[in-house]
Amino acid sequence: MNVQLAEIVETCQVAGVPLEGEVPDNWPVTGIAAVQSCGPGDLVFADKPALLAHVLERKPAVVVAARSLRDQVASLAPTTVALFTSNVALAHSIIKQRYAGRDYAAAEWEGPIHPSAIVHPTAVIDPSAWIEPRVVVGRNARIGARSRIMSGVVIEHDAVIGCDTVVHPNAVIGYNCVLGDETVIGPGSIIGSEGFGFAQDAKRRSHPIPQTGRVVIGDRVRVGANNTIDRATYAETRIGSGTKFDNLCHVAHNVDIGEDCLLTAMFCIAGSSQVGNRVIASGQTGIIDHVKVCDDVVLVHRAGVVKDIDQPGAHASLPTQPLDDYLRNTAAARKNAELRKRVAELENRSQPVAERGR
Repeated sequence: MNVQLAEIVETCQVAGVPLEGEVPDNWPVTGIAAVQSCGPGDLVFADKPALLAHVLERKPAVVVAARSLRDQVASLAPTTVALFTSNVALAHSIIKQRYAGRDYAAAEWEGPIHPSAIVHPTAVIDPSAWIEPRVVVGRNARIGARSRIMSGVVIEHDAVIGCDTVVHPNAVIGYNCVLGDETVIGPGSIIGSEGFGFAQDAKRRSHPIPQTGRVVIGDRVRVGANNTIDRATYAETRIGSGTKFDNLCHVAHNVDIGEDCLLTAMFCIAGSSQVGNRVIASGQTGIIDHVKVCDDVVLVHRAGVVKDIDQPGAHASLPTQPLDDYLRNTAAARKNAELRKRVAELENRSQPVAERGR
């Protein structure tokens, strides 16, 4: 990497995250590094006062800092240029994506379609897409511009993959399923696996109900490693644009998840439930079937959703309750042993003397 700082500042300006401060002419940036291990030439990020000691010691070329640290970095010049923003994390995202993200071309596979890939003659693949070794692309599948399908991926018949999408190794994109633009599917994830639908007879034997719908995933969605998103029974399982899944999540058939949600590891949602926009779920959150969670809900502390949540805000525990109630109840529960002892003492005192002596 060898980029002029002025170009980086312009990139952030265009992205809507302006960097404030004076930008010297001919000020090169040769890398992006963690503030604790940076060196001359690097660009670093600092959103806490404690990080400034590393900047003073290691003298990187540029520090992108929180506005609240403006007075504390005045002594950095002339070795380090300080720029300020209201959102250091977002500036970090924009700059690293543009200048120091993963270089997929570093694998140097022969392409754009590797000779070991098996591509059905009816598949439509944009000339700028890249197909790595041992990929299988089925009948009538479509792959958009600049998308990369990595080693061992299976794309079944009639699947559609948008532009600038990356499907990581050994993932499966099931038949008829649709991925939007700028979407990332993690290694080992299955999009369009068979939904879990059975009917039982009088002897409790289970008979499958074929799951013949599809999965539709919007733009800018990230699906982590080893996720499963089941196809619908008839219509669609839907994931809204901008939603991000961590690793090891499961979405059952006919689920509808809104836009810009953040769903962390072991999130599990049962069939036909609906999740609104901008919902956040911490690890091991569970949602049963046929319930609705409204927009702007935060689910924490292994939340177990067993009925509709129709009010935005934080909810916790099983069954879910508003976070403030949960914290009060948890605090009270810690005193249960003491309370039981005190109640037993009061009961003992209230008994007649003769009865206590028996």
